[in-house]
Amino acid sequence: DISTVKGAKARAIFKGEVRAIFSIPGMQKAVLINHGAFFTVYTHLSEVVVNKGQKVETKQEIGTIYYDSEEGKTEIHLEVWKGSDKLNPEFWLISR
Repeated sequence: DISTVKGAKARAIFKGEVRAIFSIPGMQKAVLINHGAFFTVYTHLSEVVVNKGQKVETKQEIGTIYYDSEEGKTEIHLEVWKGSDKLNPEFWLISR
């Protein structure tokens, strides 16, 4: 989970193709992006500005991060997967 400021935008951490947009109870909207052998999942989005099948570039905006007014925080949940192995996204974030 990555904390940020109210109104912050979520951006793709690498170029790829949007494979799915869906909702998860308690985690708001989510975007799944395919990057060849890798997938990224972004959750806690209040708004999504990409479409399924759309190609995205590194750092392209994909949506607005949800602001939780009860807790007073804005936080995105990011996952990176290679096949069925969940990876630490830190490398992807610091190399961008």
